[in-house]
Amino acid sequence: MKALLVFYSKLLGESQLIQKASEKVQLLKKLIGPDSIYAVITTEMKDLIDIFPDLVFVRNDKGTFFYGLYKGLRKLRGNEVLVIDPFEDISPEKIKEFISKKRTNIAHFINGHWKGIAKLRLIDLDYFIRSIEISLFKNEKEDFLNLMEKVKQEYGIEYEAC
Repeated sequence: MKALLVFYSKLLGESQLIQKASEKVQLLKKLIGPDSIYAVITTEMKDLIDIFPDLVFVRNDKGTFFYGLYKGLRKLRGNEVLVIDPFEDISPEKIKEFISKKRTNIAHFINGHWKGIAKLRLIDLDYFIRSIEISLFKNEKEDFLNLMEKVKQEYGIEYEAC
């Protein structure tokens, strides 16, 4: 399993971004190992390379969450991927719960809004990548719940919402 932290342009002005991201990185290092953590960053976030030298970085040229997710998932093809929004408040227990889930795609939603963590199975990853490509090409609304539903409708791939 690989962890993918998706940084995007809207996070640039957030004062607690480094603190929240550091907490997640430290926990992920303990749970899945330091060599399994990837981060997608925008050009303006190059200072994160010095702050988190252990991470593997992928460039997010467009600065949006979905484009960063797309680039990261393409890089991690061939792996099960734990997707994390580094600014969302996610408890360590929730991260542990998602890591321990087997044989299912799972995403954390509250009132129809994605709450910053999802786990995508290796066998289904190409379908998620393809669906994001189509959404980016059509300039569709970027929404994680819509992505999960689209993959379910188009390909019959189920997911668990918690």
